[in-house]
Amino acid sequence: MGAGFHGGFGNTHGATKNKFPVNAPKDVRYSKKKTEGYLLNVNHPIGGSKAKFMKDVLGYSKNDSKLFHKNIVASLVGKSPTKSETTPFGIKHTYHTKVIGKSGKSINANVVVVIQKDKNRITHKIVTVYPDKKGK
Repeated sequence: MGAGFHGGFGNTHGATKNKFPVNAPKDVRYSKKKTEGYLLNVNHPIGGSKAKFMKDVLGYSKNDSKLFHKNIVASLVGKSPTKSETTPFGIKHTYHTKVIGKSGKSINANVVVVIQKDKNRITHKIVTVYPDKKGK
């Protein structure tokens, strides 16, 4: 799965025009490993502080990984990224958006998505989610 960036479907110029937007929830691949093992893992050495924020402020724990993914994806559909760049792993888009918590509370956050070819199909993969410090 997800063999990384293989080129042939974008470049820096194309990335800035959001050549591959998130048009529907099915465009974004769910990754249990990324969502439970990193984004919502309070014990992760790198992402633990973000996971603690998601749990304490928005109410998401590892058990809520599919709901968390669904709500993140819903916040991206039809939106344009605020920043785009081409990396060795694919086109990387950063979206400034509102993320809805389990209780309905929302926060301003940044969601980073990488666009890759996976089995000849273009897919979006959520790389990280972090609160926007300006939106406090």
